[in-house]
Amino acid sequence: MFGHVSLLVLCVFSLAIIPAYAEVESLQTDRPSYATYMNMYFTGTVDKADAQKSVNLVIHDPYGKLVLITSNASDSNGIFHIIINTNDPNQFSLKGTYGATAFVTDESGGKTISFDFSPDGSPVNHQTSTQNNSQTSQNIAENNTVLKSLNLQHSNSIVEHSVNITDTVTVSKINSTVYHSEQSSTSYDFKNILYPLMAICGAGIVGLILYLRKKKCDSETTDNKESELSSHDDNETKDDYALMVLKSRLAKGEITLEEFKTLKDILNES
Repeated sequence: MFGHVSLLVLCVFSLAIIPAYAEVESLQTDRPSYATYMNMYFTGTVDKADAQKSVNLVIHDPYGKLVLITSNASDSNGIFHIIINTNDPNQFSLKGTYGATAFVTDESGGKTISFDFSPDGSPVNHQTSTQNNSQTSQNIAENNTVLKSLNLQHSNSIVEHSVNITDTVTVSKINSTVYHSEQSSTSYDFKNILYPLMAICGAGIVGLILYLRKKKCDSETTDNKESELSSHDDNETKDDYALMVLKSRLAKGEITLEEFKTLKDILNES
């Protein structure tokens, strides 16, 4: 592939520097048709003034696409020989009639011949000009029919698309209205439920605080009463014990009766 590109660049460069008067006088092949892996022998002559110059050969496929370009120098008598093998499927793969043009400086001034190629060697069918014209007219009529059908389908598609867009917009508006209505209803119901719940919870919290405060006060009152009773009992216990001690001392004769009464009065006053 790189060699072909280099050769193409060389040919273009040669066309730019070689004068345009040189021409190929004749061009022929060794046979009219070829198959895969066959050698094609191209021979021809050029003007004596172009003897020993490079002769370019280009080949186009049945659709006019360039598939190969090569070259070879002519001898001193202006005769040239070019050999090409058909083993490259990138160059020779289509069945049909190919065109080969040999030239020295300008392809338009060269010689062109045709040859058939078939990968399996089967014959290539050549249509007459009448058949070609008939086939061309038929193809044009079929193309016009297809174009009319496509235009009609396109018009119907546009109408259907417009109807679908209108229906889609209408359905979207309806869905949006229903959604907002449901959303408003849901929001309204939620508020109606939320506010009473908040009021009940607030009342419960206030009641709980009051209950705990009352319970705390009752507890403190009970503790104070128990403390007073305990203190009173302690005092009574102390008084009883002191009185008992006084009676014991009186019985033992440690104190007199007057002293006993005095001490007892002191205890009662305290």
